[in-house]
Amino acid sequence: MKLYIYEHCPFCIRVRYVAKMLHISLQEIIVDYHDKETPIQLVGKKVVPILIKDDGTPMLESSDIIDYLISLKHDYVASAPAETTLQWQKKAFPLLQRIGYPRWLSLNLAEFSKEESHLAWVANKQVAELNFDHLLEQTAEIVKHVEALANEAEQLLNFNGTDTQASLVDQAIYYSILSGVSCEPTINWPEKLQHWLNIQSENLALPLLKLY
Repeated sequence: MKLYIYEHCPFCIRVRYVAKMLHISLQEIIVDYHDKETPIQLVGKKVVPILIKDDGTPMLESSDIIDYLISLKHDYVASAPAETTLQWQKKAFPLLQRIGYPRWLSLNLAEFSKEESHLAWVANKQVAELNFDHLLEQTAEIVKHVEALANEAEQLLNFNGTDTQASLVDQAIYYSILSGVSCEPTINWPEKLQHWLNIQSENLALPLLKLY
């Protein structure tokens, strides 16, 4: 199966997380951010992730793709995210935007390898309330909110030693968002959460979005 992605996209990351946790092999194809033609040819609009199943059928929506991947493993049962996870995610997305939008271009991600993709990103994402320069100036204040969110995530993941008691779907949500804010080096992470993120990144070969 093929999975069309952006490396920075949290919805793509959560699909990749689930696939790797279930040991499902996917051919990952990174789409240039400015490339509209490829996804439009596949599904009629510019969107990722896109899963192309073995029979050639395309699938959209990360939650549907995840449910499908889980259905391929008879020893797993798909479950909806916990309400606490959904509430956390609702608070997290605005912070993900404020941290990620002005920084992801600097991470040497494949979807931004061409100048046209840089220009398209700025044109699409930089608006008055998300001015990149202003967001960078507000880093210290934004980081305080991210750290509070990280501490909450550590509690909600309910670690038993180094293992989390959260469902696979919930894990994928937390990992996808926390990976995206990892690009800001001044964040002080709670110990158990940082260890979990690093171990998952290493074991799954799913890098956190960090400056290296």
